[in-house]
Amino acid sequence: MKTDRILGIIIYLVNHDNVSASYLAERFHVSVRTIQRDMISISAIGVPVYSESGQNGGYSILPTYKIKNSDIRSDEQQMIIKALESLATSYTNDTLKTLIEKYNAIVQKEGGQKVFWDFGVTKENADVQSKNRLLEQAIGQKRYVLFEYCNADGRKSAPEVEPLATHYKWYAWYLFAYSDDKKQYRTYKVARMQNLKETEKVSDIDYGDVKALMNASEQDYYRTCIPIEVQFANEETALMEEYFPDCPMEQISKNTKRMFIDVPAKERLWKALLLSFGNKVKVVGPEEYKMELIHTAQDFLSNYDIQLSQ
Repeated sequence: MKTDRILGIIIYLVNHDNVSASYLAERFHVSVRTIQRDMISISAIGVPVYSESGQNGGYSILPTYKIKNSDIRSDEQQMIIKALESLATSYTNDTLKTLIEKYNAIVQKEGGQKVFWDFGVTKENADVQSKNRLLEQAIGQKRYVLFEYCNADGRKSAPEVEPLATHYKWYAWYLFAYSDDKKQYRTYKVARMQNLKETEKVSDIDYGDVKALMNASEQDYYRTCIPIEVQFANEETALMEEYFPDCPMEQISKNTKRMFIDVPAKERLWKALLLSFGNKVKVVGPEEYKMELIHTAQDFLSNYDIQLSQ
């Protein structure tokens, strides 16, 4: 147990700077005093760990220190390689393929596979994969890209932006970029890009921690979410929990529950999810979003020449 904990602490410190003893104690479910003793043990085996005192002090490992592959247990190595192979079913990338081949040559294949992944259902079409490759190249060379774009509202534009990162969320690939024209960070859905081109314009800007910028931009986006009150039959509880796991629910009558769902104002997915429940789910408010869902259902039915009762 102690050996696993010490290795876990080393790995965590390699990936994080200036971590307090109290945080490590909470993370590894031991006392602060135990963490202090572990630090002595870590130093004794030659790992260059050092501490800083003061209010913002903590433990760090010299950035030149590297963990050897032999420090990772066989079952952990097997899980890493299977995760990489499964990722390859949804993401076409030559570097990833090469990495898998290298790691297969390192990892001893023993013990049999116990965990299986298959991300094939998330794989987008060849056009999106091709755009991802072009975007990765542009990001590496710090070149701007130009493309035609149609957003969720149907509004068209032709942005020229500096691509900073591609990321996968909400079952689709997105580009995180900086727009000189808008003077802000923007996120674009790769599938909605048309005529994507790499330009000759090169950036010399250091954006720092791009992941932190992405997180901040995403939080700004979530602040536009609207709380929608929905009521549903008891028998739909399991599915509602599956689709909206972070939304608390309450029993409001013998046969009915309700839930408040935070949904982005411009996203369509929430409409499709709620409509899929038929008469088992009812949107109560706000009134404008209730009417928006009604109009969406009416527009859909209008394709089939169905008379709607008022």
